[in-house]
Amino acid sequence: MRSVWICSRNDAINNLLVIGAGFMVYATQSGWPDLVVALAMGTLGIHGGWQVMRQARSELASTGSAV
Repeated sequence: MRSVWICSRNDAINNLLVIGAGFMVYATQSGWPDLVVALAMGTLGIHGGWQVMRQARSELASTGSAV
């Protein structure tokens, strides 16, 4: 359940970031907002992945399964 929440949250945030980047690219006539948003999206995805991995490992450890 937590994985679904993290992925859905990240998708919503990413959509807002892309819309914001579009406005910023239009306003500044520069590609820098795209690069900043790409970095933020990558960081958010990696962070979400680590959260899911940590929770999965703790759940496996609590059930006595080998990690």
